[in-house]
Amino acid sequence: MKESQHHQIKHLTYVASISQSDAVRRAISRIKGQPLDEKNAIGQGWEITHPLLQGTTLKIHLLTTLQAITPHLRQNPVDLLIYDERGDDAIEANAALTQIRKDVKSFAELWGPDFLFPLSRVAIILDAKKARENHQTQAARAFELGRFNVRDVCIAPDRTVIVLKWLHQLLTADTGKQKRIGVAMSGGGLEGFLYQLGVTYALERSLSGKSLRDADVFSGVSSGSIASTLLATNVPIIELIKAMHGRSEMIQPFTSSTIFDIASSNIFSRVIRESITWKGLDPIKWIKQILKAIPTGFFKGENLRAYARHCIEVSGGQDSFESLKKELYIGGTDMDSFEHVVFGQAPWDKIPLSEAIYASCALPLVFVPNELNGRWFIDGQITKTCNLELVVERGCDLIFIIDPVKPLGSLIPGSVDKKGGYYALIQTIKALVYTRFHSVLSHLTERYPTTDFMVFQPDEDVAQMMAGSPMRYRIRTQVIAMAYQQTMRQLRERHKVYRAKLKNYDMNLLSIEDLKEVESKDATFFAELAQGSV
Repeated sequence: MKESQHHQIKHLTYVASISQSDAVRRAISRIKGQPLDEKNAIGQGWEITHPLLQGTTLKIHLLTTLQAITPHLRQNPVDLLIYDERGDDAIEANAALTQIRKDVKSFAELWGPDFLFPLSRVAIILDAKKARENHQTQAARAFELGRFNVRDVCIAPDRTVIVLKWLHQLLTADTGKQKRIGVAMSGGGLEGFLYQLGVTYALERSLSGKSLRDADVFSGVSSGSIASTLLATNVPIIELIKAMHGRSEMIQPFTSSTIFDIASSNIFSRVIRESITWKGLDPIKWIKQILKAIPTGFFKGENLRAYARHCIEVSGGQDSFESLKKELYIGGTDMDSFEHVVFGQAPWDKIPLSEAIYASCALPLVFVPNELNGRWFIDGQITKTCNLELVVERGCDLIFIIDPVKPLGSLIPGSVDKKGGYYALIQTIKALVYTRFHSVLSHLTERYPTTDFMVFQPDEDVAQMMAGSPMRYRIRTQVIAMAYQQTMRQLRERHKVYRAKLKNYDMNLLSIEDLKEVESKDATFFAELAQGSV
């Protein structure tokens, strides 16, 4: 049995008043906690091993003010936050939780969804004296705290061993469960796919041990269905990047014609069919018939299907869900019922992967709907962002989320209006998808507090470059390279938090120095790619 399966390191943040913090320090000293040697740490830290923890090691940080919580979260992993309301100078638990909830919400809005910290990762130690002062029973106070959705409440423990047993129970509830890894990708058109290539390549270059393609569950919607399928079928990401520039010796060149194959016969037949029914000179009837003559898609997607099949087969895979060794789910939208359908789940697990990909990508007016088993399907992102709920329900404990759909915000009034209606429409759609994603992620973070999420979304510079049409092919090198660079920067900035998370799943993040070295080497690769010399 691997060490990671029977020995765990858990990160605990203990928040106590100044008067109570002395008692906490004495308790840690009695159980022989070893001071952590950390530079620039907020609060004092210890490493604790104890027979009552049954093989679990605690890394605990002591904070003496609520204002220190969010700066601490910025730099440190936190599996459980304990708030101890004991002490004459301590804030009462309800008031403290109200402040914590407000602070962590603002913190996530500032730093991004990676920093969503649910109150279901908070536990409370109640003070018997405060209950008497408020003329409440401890049971009533514990029940009242339930509205905050806290993990648990411990009522006035009088011995350290009680606290240790309580913490062990809270932190090891999922011990023995097989840890599963998931990948969830949303859409964003061609640019979204390019962004996903850059992020995925950065993650592949930054991890040792298990890699992203070793995940147990893959989910993709819209252009994310392409990237997730290619990962699940072990298509080399670096060869895909080279193929975007016609430089791969393994994979055929990806060109604009791969996606832009005009559906001329479909367009012509529709126009003829509707035009011959025009009767009389009534302008209202003419307008109705003209609107009906507009095709539901201008591109037929046959080249996209063929390219997906080629990539899968040249890498040794087969164009079917049944042949996969991993779980793969692709989201599509039924064009008539607007029901979200998951390909890869019965009864939609018998169709070819390439057909599922095209159905998931068939954005109305751009691509012709895909007819499968008597139903017509269009872009899956119309009804779901990335099927994140499904990945969580499939038992994944660590989920990588790659979501290219982020609107470009501006503080300048009228800046969107100046760029015209098409630009405004694209930004509106992105905003709707972005808001829906954050709502779902916030809900799942609170409901599944032991699940770790790592979220990769465009920063302002990348969002600026991707702010126009999502189907631009000519900026492929810039999108891939900037997505790669942003991801490497994010991995360095959040290194301590990410490294601790990944270690629990046998995934090892390279040191900051090694990440810089890898990025330096890859800068040459991207430069040569842009110049056509790779």
